[in-house]
Parts: sequence; C-alpha cells; structure tokens
Amino acid sequence: MPSHAAVPDHNELLTAVVETLRTELLPQVSGRSRYLLKACAAALEVVQRDLTAGTERRQVDGAVFAELGVPDERALVAEIRAGLAPDRFAAILAALGPRTEVELRVLGRADR
Repeated sequence: MPSHAAVPDHNELLTAVVETLRTELLPQVSGRSRYLLKACAAALEVVQRDLTAGTERRQVDGAVFAELGVPDERALVAEIRAGLAPDRFAAILAALGPRTEVELRVLGRADR
C-alpha cells in the first residue's frame, strides 16, 4: 500500500490558504477585489490565531474571571464601564497579566 502524507491540521490548512491568497491571487487583482482579498486573508489569520490560542485562552480566562469574581468577559467589561475604585482597577490590571501574555504570544509579540 502506498504511504500517505499526514493530514494537515487546521493551522497548516489556514496557512496554505492565506499564502495562496497573498502570493498567487492578490498580485492578479486590483481595486475593490484587491481590498476584499486582503480583508479575507486578514480574517483567516484572525481565525487561525483564535484557533491556535483557544484552549489556553479559555483556561487562562477561567482563572482570571474566577480571581476577579466575575462570570465572564461581558460582566468584567460592564463593571469596568460602570467605573472602578482605584484598588479594584489595580486588581483587574494585575489579574489580566496572564491573559495579555497569551494574546501577545499568539500574535508573535511575546518578546515585547
């Protein structure tokens, strides 16, 4: 039986699609089509980052929200928008550190 290459994972598939859009198709179009193609490639890169960070982000978020005593991001945002006492503001900033580290690593900017 012939051997088959491993099935590509979602990250490899998305990388191939974005590369094809940017290197093969983008040079061939202009105007609105070029803009839309760039937007599609950028959207796929966002999906790729989110899929890559999904599990770790959920774990970190759960710990952060538990530490802050809120059920989810929506509740935290509502609390921030309503105004915060200085000590609560400091606690939120400190608790969000691990979440920021995950986001920077996913974006490839962890060294900053």
